[in-house]
Order: sequence, then structure tokens, then C-alpha cells
Amino acid sequence: MLKLKFIGSILIIAVIMCACSKEVSNPSETTITKQVEGTSLHVEPIDLFAGEARKFQPFLGTMSGAVKLKYNGSKNDITATIELWENGTKTKTYSSISTTMQDSLEKTKDYEGEFIASIKTVSIEGSKPLYEITSAFANKNGTSSAVTYIDRDSSLNGSNTIQLNQTLDVEDNEAVSVWGMQATDKNEWETVDFTPERLKTARWALIFKLSVN
Repeated sequence: MLKLKFIGSILIIAVIMCACSKEVSNPSETTITKQVEGTSLHVEPIDLFAGEARKFQPFLGTMSGAVKLKYNGSKNDITATIELWENGTKTKTYSSISTTMQDSLEKTKDYEGEFIASIKTVSIEGSKPLYEITSAFANKNGTSSAVTYIDRDSSLNGSNTIQLNQTLDVEDNEAVSVWGMQATDKNEWETVDFTPERLKTARWALIFKLSVN
């Protein structure tokens, strides 16, 4: 009798352990599934002038950059905007360019291509210097681009790019910073990235953001 009770106790413990194991594993699997399903825009930093593409640098200028994009979801368009930061505060947002996700050949909303930005200084006789900002989306179906002009402060005599340094997966309801430029009138640089904490240290910066809608 004692032997039967002992065997019965072992079986009960084994059943309880199996049940606990299932309860622990299921939430983990659910969490991973939700993360994958909630991710739609994949953004990857690339070197715009790598390899033979270096020959285009004189035409685009040193203040240029790009990211690789992949999208799979239900939204129709991908939009770029430009934020102006002055003395650590966002002061303006400029509309830049938008392109459709719809593939006219395959009739899908999948998108794979690049976002490219370039900033140059231009001077028009009788007026202040301007920044000429060119933004473009490029994929296998072609290229769409737009040009934005903003005033340039002549005292800002030093400039540098702000690069994306990691691959990102972004949900539909989020905007993501992908490239930027900072300028200063000082003889030293602050280390600036896309976090609000670091942007607050910037004398002047332009930040390019992408979102799907």
C-alpha cells in the first residue's frame, strides 16, 4: 500500500510540473508573436557612397545620407518630414515628401527601397544663403524627390552629419529618425544622436523622420 501511495505521489508531482511548464512557455511564445506582428517598417543604415557609388559624392555633396527600407503591412504611404532644432528645442517641422506603398506591377503594399537626403548651401543674388534640401524615395519602380529651402544662419560655419547607427523595426503608429545634420558656430562639437536628450545639446540640427500612414 505504501508503495502504491509513493508511486501515486510521484505521478501527481509529474503532472503538476508539466502543467507549470506549459503555463510558462505559452506567454513567452505569445509575446514573441506580438512583437513580430506589430513590426512593419524595417530601417537599415547604409553607406550611400560605398564602392562605385563614390563617384556620385561630388554631385550630392558631403552632407548626404541614406537608409534602406522594407515594409509589409496595410498602410498606403510612407512620408518624410524634417524637424528643425535650435539650441536644444524643436522649433519647426517641414513637410518633405511622400510616396505610395502600392506596387503598380504586383498590386501589393510591400515596399523595398531607399530613402536618400542631401543638403547643400545655395546663394541667390540679393538674398540670404539658403539650405537646399533634397529628399527622395527610390525603389525598383523609380524615384520620387522633392526640394525644400530654408534660411541658413551664416554664423553656423561648421556642419556634420548625424547617422543612424543601428537597424530598427518600427510599428505603424511611430515616426522614426533616420538621418540628420547638425551645425554650430563654436569651435567644438557636441556628440549628437536622435535621442531627445542628445538633441538638447545641439546648437542647430535638421532631423529627417519617416512614418507610414
